[in-house]
Amino acid sequence: MNGITKFFTDRHFTGLVWLIIRLLLAYEWITAGWEKINSPAWVGAQVPAGIHGFLTGAVGKTGGAHPTVFTWYGNFLKNVALPNEHLFSYMVAGGELLIGLALLVGLFTKWAAFWGAFMNLNFLLAGTTSSNSYMLALEAGMLFAGLGVSFYGLDTFVLPVLRKALDRRPQPGTTPKPTLQQQPAPLA
Repeated sequence: MNGITKFFTDRHFTGLVWLIIRLLLAYEWITAGWEKINSPAWVGAQVPAGIHGFLTGAVGKTGGAHPTVFTWYGNFLKNVALPNEHLFSYMVAGGELLIGLALLVGLFTKWAAFWGAFMNLNFLLAGTTSSNSYMLALEAGMLFAGLGVSFYGLDTFVLPVLRKALDRRPQPGTTPKPTLQQQPAPLA
């Protein structure tokens, strides 16, 4: 096998590339989440000041000749997110930090990438730019990539144990034991 083929098919090599991407995304999520967790405007006495400005700004971008935010998404923000902005404030701050930590250690990596992509998509739909677009692209790649995504992470150890614990099917070559036992006849 030549070097290029081995690089793209061996999890030892692809895992290194995904490790670098995971650590980059983890850094982005942890710094954003940590900033919000330590801000009283997001999690604290001034809640929901932080998210209120973000949501009202996004709703304001639905008008004009060339709106930045789709009308349907603006309606969602106005009718669902704004009335529940306290809840959303804690969810965004905690979610960002948890996604970052999961990506950092490689635990439930694809699940974390899914929720990271979901949050980045929502931020983009709300009219923000920044790092959301490249983060969404990398997270989508992680979702559709093979097992090398979390090869250098805790998933390598945790997922096989979980899979074995959750797999209740009989293994090949074994016969299931009956659940009902025939009872002896009572003595008369």
